[in-house]
Amino acid sequence: MDAMESLATESRRRHAAQAAKPIVVRGAPPLPMRYCGECGNPYWPTRQDQDFCGTACRQNFHKRRYQRGAELYDFAMDWRGKRRKGGFTEFCRIVDEWLRDERDRRARHAKIREAHQRQIKGGQ
Repeated sequence: MDAMESLATESRRRHAAQAAKPIVVRGAPPLPMRYCGECGNPYWPTRQDQDFCGTACRQNFHKRRYQRGAELYDFAMDWRGKRRKGGFTEFCRIVDEWLRDERDRRARHAKIREAHQRQIKGGQ
């Protein structure tokens, strides 16, 4: 039990240290600070039309978008081609899954924003 307790204590210590790390804002401040559309982290945009903090986030967003489009295309071709019953129900299930994913993503972004705002207020 001693080894298990020490592992649990070490794990708790690591998680506490991670939670205490400040959120770092990327970029320089010529434009107002924004939050990334993919990861939700704060960043200073370098262009007026910039929506993502970096290339990886932009690519992840577009990959997910294209994947969803391909999934919907495959479903529509199968549904229409085979005249399947219950196709609309299946369509609604797919879209509901995407909506749940977006709600979860927005909730994570809101938590990051709140933590960043608390960090800013605490630092002033």
